[in-house]
Amino acid sequence: MNIHKEKQVANGLDRELLSKLLAFAKPYWKKIVVAFVLAGLFVAATLVQPYLIKVAIDDYLTVESSLQESFQGFVIVGVLFLISVIGAAVLTYYQDRLLQFTGQSVIFDIREKLFRHLSKMHMQFFDRNPVGRLVTRVTHDTEALNQLYSQVIVNLVKEVLILVGIFIILINMSVTLTLISFTVIPFLIILVYFYKSLVRRAHRYTRLVLSRLNSNLAENLSGMRIIQFFTRERRQIRQFDHLNNEHYRAGMRGTVVNSIFNPAIGFLGNIALALIIWYGGIAVIDSALTFGVVYAFTHYIRQFFQPIMALADRYNQIQTAMASAERIFELMEEEPVIKDHPKARNFPRAVQGDIQFKSVSFAYVEGETVLKNISFHIRPGETVAFVGATGAGKSSIINLINRFYDIQAGAIEIDGMDIKKVKIADLRTKVGIIQQDPFIFTGDVIYNIRLHNDHLSDEDVKELTRSIGLEEFVLSLPNGYNTRLGEQGVILSSGQRQLISFLRALAFDPDILILDEATSNIDTETEELVQKALYRISEGRTTIIVAHRLSTIKHADNIIVMDRGEIRETGDHYDLLKQRGIYHRLYQIQNKESIMEKRMSGIGKGMKV
Repeated sequence: MNIHKEKQVANGLDRELLSKLLAFAKPYWKKIVVAFVLAGLFVAATLVQPYLIKVAIDDYLTVESSLQESFQGFVIVGVLFLISVIGAAVLTYYQDRLLQFTGQSVIFDIREKLFRHLSKMHMQFFDRNPVGRLVTRVTHDTEALNQLYSQVIVNLVKEVLILVGIFIILINMSVTLTLISFTVIPFLIILVYFYKSLVRRAHRYTRLVLSRLNSNLAENLSGMRIIQFFTRERRQIRQFDHLNNEHYRAGMRGTVVNSIFNPAIGFLGNIALALIIWYGGIAVIDSALTFGVVYAFTHYIRQFFQPIMALADRYNQIQTAMASAERIFELMEEEPVIKDHPKARNFPRAVQGDIQFKSVSFAYVEGETVLKNISFHIRPGETVAFVGATGAGKSSIINLINRFYDIQAGAIEIDGMDIKKVKIADLRTKVGIIQQDPFIFTGDVIYNIRLHNDHLSDEDVKELTRSIGLEEFVLSLPNGYNTRLGEQGVILSSGQRQLISFLRALAFDPDILILDEATSNIDTETEELVQKALYRISEGRTTIIVAHRLSTIKHADNIIVMDRGEIRETGDHYDLLKQRGIYHRLYQIQNKESIMEKRMSGIGKGMKV
């Protein structure tokens, strides 16, 4: 499965997308209505200006009248013209301010809903969607919608009103001159038709390539240590350059379309203007029209084609928004596979930790079974370990107990309740897990242990650390509990990150504790510290250990040996050694490795530098 290959979005109806987008604007409808009213007043203030000039020319400049009448007329027209200009400026200010507030509020809502949706998605969703793609959805794609809400919707209405208003004024002044100036409209319609199809494809492709570029960038930045370690910089740069060039060409494709369309609109506008001057000039000479009408026509035609050019930009913004909206709603409409059953409920009482797998079969990918008819029973308070070679299915069992994935057959029960009938939040509160490669958040030590658990004070965290003997480790850090750990715990060693993860799990006081290869990256001294702490906290609590080092699970009440998705052996450490099967073979191999390490360590100490 290629996670960087995006699903091609079908050509959805713009009407459907717009209805979904407008649904987010519904809570702010009053502010949008006010913006529409302001837009209407702005159109009136703008359109009256050329007409006032026409009145000044025809009534006071070219018509014989007294000097006083002309002066008074010019003063009145001038004052009205000034009022219209100031009024248009003030209306524009308040409209833009109102729209920006509305647009940002709507984008805030979309981004929050999108993140909430992502937080509910199942693990398989994140397995096939790279981080860069999801970041593009939440940031770039939502921001592309901002223009739709803050400018396009109201301004589109404003520009349509300008066109309708100009048409009405022109018809009232001269039907013949209006029809002559509008002879370019059929060519304009043809131009817009071709522009529409080209721009939509260009913007959809640009957003697709941008998502691939961000996915590649996120992957390379996350794996930079490996890239440098294996000197793969040149290869990764070539790969990034290929995607970067693809994005550049995609962007230029849209730019070229716009660079042809806008001048073409301007060219048609100039042809209409030339027709007006040609016919209007003749009509003025023949006294069929006044000079003021022809002058007003030239202004109105300029104003008429300005909104058309603006409409092209609006259409450009709409297509950008539509391309982004397709991706956003595709993501929002993907339902999480792992979700609460309609009749799901919380555990009725404190969890005892009785776990049963009943003929469980599971596959991450259909047809590739990972667990085959697995059955076992873990009693309350027991410590049970799972061992086996890589790929045996140990970690899959852990993922199923937390219900990160759902099984295809069988049942998993905790205290006699099928976990599919338990609310997911309650289930995961009761089950604490310490992972092999824990994630450390940007923040200090206390923040990483508490993780927004409001029930834990700073002193509670410190008391917990002291109670299991790990305070010395925390105080050894530069600023103790207040040490900033940086992104992904960059200042910590692998073992220290696992200790933080260990404390984090215990802070939530789970009824069932799972250690998934939790001591694999810990040195011997730290491992002894963890083992002592583990003895303390596992007492009276069901504990499950997935281990590679067999020396760490000798104390387990029961050890389950897995191989190729099936249970092969069960028993405690000594029983399994007596069986002389898979466990015995693994133990011998690890003993030989341990002896070899000690010998090499002894040789190293004896060498002189």
